[in-house]
Amino acid sequence: MNLFFDTNILLDVALRRSPFFDRSQAVLMDAIEHHSCFLSWHTLSNIFYILTKLEGKEVALDFINHLCKFCRIAPVEHEDIDVAFKYNSGDFEDAMQIACALACSADLIVTRDPAGFSKSPLSISDLSVDRDK
Repeated sequence: MNLFFDTNILLDVALRRSPFFDRSQAVLMDAIEHHSCFLSWHTLSNIFYILTKLEGKEVALDFINHLCKFCRIAPVEHEDIDVAFKYNSGDFEDAMQIACALACSADLIVTRDPAGFSKSPLSISDLSVDRDK
């Protein structure tokens, strides 16, 4: 199964964000072990920018380097921007994520922001819902 990870899940792991870290890390680790994992090219720049500001450049680069050993970048081209416009529901960055997920033939988008993916033709795994309770 091809799983596409939204930026917020990866930042949960990188920043050990409470209360999301444990669940996001568990889902990511399980996905790495049992599935093909994808993310967008622009997710890496977002992670780099945020981690550099909060944790420093070396931490940001180390996290990205490690992440890219297990996750592949969705192969997008110029035409995929039209796909993003098609699926835009107000947050264009989320629409770009949908276009990337479609480009890598993802079966599922993993996120904590399901509202941003309301126009997605792909299934959404909503980690904002605590299914353990």
